[in-house]
Amino acid sequence: MTVVSQSSKPNKPRVGITVHVAEVETKEGHPEWRFQMGARYAQVVAEAGGIPLLLPTHAAAAADPGAVLDSVDALLVSGGGSIPGQYFVANPDPSLRDTNPVRYDFEVELIRGAWVRGMPLLGICRGHQTIAEALQGGPALNLGVMAGARDHYQTEVPTQTTHEARFEDGTHLAGWLGSSGRVNSFHRQVIERVPPGWRVSAYSDDGFVEAMESEAGFGVGVQYHPEWLLESQPAYRQLFAEFVAAARS
Repeated sequence: MTVVSQSSKPNKPRVGITVHVAEVETKEGHPEWRFQMGARYAQVVAEAGGIPLLLPTHAAAAADPGAVLDSVDALLVSGGGSIPGQYFVANPDPSLRDTNPVRYDFEVELIRGAWVRGMPLLGICRGHQTIAEALQGGPALNLGVMAGARDHYQTEVPTQTTHEARFEDGTHLAGWLGSSGRVNSFHRQVIERVPPGWRVSAYSDDGFVEAMESEAGFGVGVQYHPEWLLESQPAYRQLFAEFVAAARS
């Protein structure tokens, strides 16, 4: 048997990816808490050279947030856990926490702990909104109660783009992607402002915050789903490559 020394192992950083949690009704008719996450998040991390580790977001089924962060080199706060449009009819202006308090509370602790440690942070869709609120930005506002706001939850497949985004000069996203580009869209809430120590790095074509990035270290939040755009827009590979590189260093 060949023993591989620790020093000869490849330097692959561990990227923690938060996993959506929801109470669902099983086919037998009883309620049960279940974890749900698209495999695409783990795929893009692995392709970028990281080791994806899935992080439950239910305090009763996970380690203490500090212990969780001790086990990873970077934190990806995922999207997913889509909310039916009828939810917003019955609850016309919910807070982001209202839509899933169990997941929200755990992710906020992870985000704040990661930020204090200087750990690389990447937030996608709901994850972008949660980072903003956790670090005293936000709040997430319901598009459905804004006069004249259009629907940002597309019915097309996620590889299909549906609107334009404008990337701000001098930001990392503009450096990787250029001044503008097409993005997909699966959200019913938008953030009002970015947290202290962060800046807006992209606006949607109707004027909402589409992306943000931290002024120090690696911190990026995007309102859309770039993990589905790698084939049509290969420049997005740079976003995940830089995230994993920051985790490695």
